[in-house]
Amino acid sequence: MGNKILYIFPESSTFIRKDIGFLSNYYRVLTPDHNWKIKNQVPLNFIRQFLFLCRNLRGSKAVFVMFGGYWSFLPALMGKITGIPVFIIPGGTDCVSFPSLNYGSLRKPVMRTFIRWSFQLSTKLLPVDESLVLSGYTYLSDADFPKQGFMYFFPRLRTPYRVIHNGFDPDFFSTDPAAKRAESFIAVAPVNNMTRVRVKGVDLVIHLARRFAGCTFTLVGIADEVLQALSPLPPNLTVYPLLPKEKFISLLARSRFVLQLSISEGFPNALCEAMLCQCIPVGSAVGAIPSIIGDTGFVIASPEREYLEKRLEEILGTEPGEQHRLGLMARNRIAGMYHISRREKAFLEILEDAGD
Repeated sequence: MGNKILYIFPESSTFIRKDIGFLSNYYRVLTPDHNWKIKNQVPLNFIRQFLFLCRNLRGSKAVFVMFGGYWSFLPALMGKITGIPVFIIPGGTDCVSFPSLNYGSLRKPVMRTFIRWSFQLSTKLLPVDESLVLSGYTYLSDADFPKQGFMYFFPRLRTPYRVIHNGFDPDFFSTDPAAKRAESFIAVAPVNNMTRVRVKGVDLVIHLARRFAGCTFTLVGIADEVLQALSPLPPNLTVYPLLPKEKFISLLARSRFVLQLSISEGFPNALCEAMLCQCIPVGSAVGAIPSIIGDTGFVIASPEREYLEKRLEEILGTEPGEQHRLGLMARNRIAGMYHISRREKAFLEILEDAGD
């Protein structure tokens, strides 16, 4: 096989571009420009994708697919037929189901079937965290299911898997800790509808801003229509849409704490980027969040608001010297455990094992 690989995704994002970036140092990477998030284009996208695979699959060393979904089925099927390895990267919503919250791809019967077929047909699964394979779920007291992860919902699945965490460049996310402002919090949550307000914990951030008027809060990633629906907001809360990296990093540089109070997460990139900027992490006990935080911050066991307020009071009582130490530890943890070079090395090993 040649020096060509295919990388398929439902829509582009920063972490996908990072994968393509380092893979392009070694291979010619071809990516189709199909947006699978536009529902009425899904049937047409199947035709487009079939033609793309017919033109480009032959001679490819491997195919990578980010997330399981409609877009992963044809690559997995055609890879199985042709003998070309197909690696699907489960990333979060494709491994969970929260029907009561209207969240998770596995809550939808048709999408769930396509994900199951894709996972069964693929050569290997490369989840970004072990929690997406199988994990207990205790954060919500009235959760739909006691466990989450693709092995919980597909117990007969026999496809091998290898966990490969997301990776980050510490040099790119480097800030001066002297710029930190006392009692300042930032939360990053791409939110374009009201369902994601709760899933991403934005409602809790707003509640905390109202309860802790002496602190400053920043929310990044809120779409205009959602912002209008949430108004009026407390005066100590500043809200931004998704921002260019430079502006985003400048906000991280000034923030002492980063809040990640999601109800469900795979491996949150923004949390790691904030930690690289020496933000002390405060995150919910879901997905990869506890293992990312480790002993460098604070894990929140429940979204119950009285409990959350007490925890925040305890966190704000941390001595300034300890806060500085935790911020430095947070940066060192991400730089050491989740450096982009680790993900790059793991991908190259996967491709080497795929053979020629």
